[in-house]
Amino acid sequence: MKITFASLLLASAVALPAFAQKVDDAVTPDALGKLEWVKGSAPTAWEPGKVYVLECWATWCGPCIAAIPHVDELYDKYQEKGLRVIGVNVWEDGKDKVADFVKAKGDGMSYPVAYTGKGGAFETEWLKPAGVTGIPHAFVVKDGKVLLTTHPMQLSEAIIEGLLAGGEEQTKALEGIKETQHKQEEASKAIKAFRQAAVKKDAAAMDTAFANLKKLDPESRSLPYLELELFIAKSDWTAAESSLAKLSTDAMAGMIVTSTAQKLTKQPDVPESFRKTVANTLSTQLEKSGNSLQFQILAKLQWSFGDKDAAKASAQKAVEWTKSPEGLKSRLSAAPFEKFAEALAKDEMPTDEQMTGWLRESVAQARPAEAVTPKEATPKEQTE
Repeated sequence: MKITFASLLLASAVALPAFAQKVDDAVTPDALGKLEWVKGSAPTAWEPGKVYVLECWATWCGPCIAAIPHVDELYDKYQEKGLRVIGVNVWEDGKDKVADFVKAKGDGMSYPVAYTGKGGAFETEWLKPAGVTGIPHAFVVKDGKVLLTTHPMQLSEAIIEGLLAGGEEQTKALEGIKETQHKQEEASKAIKAFRQAAVKKDAAAMDTAFANLKKLDPESRSLPYLELELFIAKSDWTAAESSLAKLSTDAMAGMIVTSTAQKLTKQPDVPESFRKTVANTLSTQLEKSGNSLQFQILAKLQWSFGDKDAAKASAQKAVEWTKSPEGLKSRLSAAPFEKFAEALAKDEMPTDEQMTGWLRESVAQARPAEAVTPKEATPKEQTE
């Protein structure tokens, strides 16, 4: 490919920094004028001294939805002081679902919102040049220059106040968020190192990575879950039970306990007392919220330490869930779980291969191959 001076000049005009070092990168609001506006309208020019937050989101992105209340609170509090927020909906398949979502949010999403389909102007002129591959993601612009790009949850009131104030306060705010981003990058590296060590079953390396993460980010939400995994890897069952008891009861904790239970069904060498503790913890969590797959995993774990009556009851709950309003909404067939429950009733535990086969069979019957139309994969959601 031939690279000319003109192409380099063009690239420098649209490239956006990952942090705030390149404060001279200039941008215009032209791309915003090419979008379809669900609420409000596109700015024709950047207002001098105002801080613009272009919040990239999608209706299918859970972390994006979770960040909206925070962004809206900032907008409500600092709008009159010069904060401008624009919700830029990206990577969607249709405007109608976005319009319905914004309408349903009402005052909970009081800032202007624009829709851009896949491959639109905002994607080609902002997202791709900036190397953005995941959302939620916020561009922060002031006086025609990108100050920083970040996860919207990192935009605290102190940061916004500093950016609005300008001068030394702005510099301080930018340095603060840059340091936060650096720490998060290092924390992500520590988590990756932990995962790699876990695959290799290297407990010593897991211990080192865990200690690094704890030092970098003492408040990391990953620490409780990694701690449990570490103690299991070290076969420290007393500590593992203590760690398990400290887990919260939210959805994430439920996923972690479910994952732990699934692993234990294949580890008969793990003490029965710990397997029972995990089973009891999962059973308690599923009383509040659970699905058929989780009940099936619980049944397998209960079976592994000889509590066949509890396992049969859990298997039956898996069937019942598929027929509940929530289960019907999920469109998960009851058939494979009925076969699983029937096998347990005969004192037989199906193999993983059998269960997988039943699940695939039920999906094939519900969605015949000839009726399935391939659909373009949407970008993965990510919490930066």
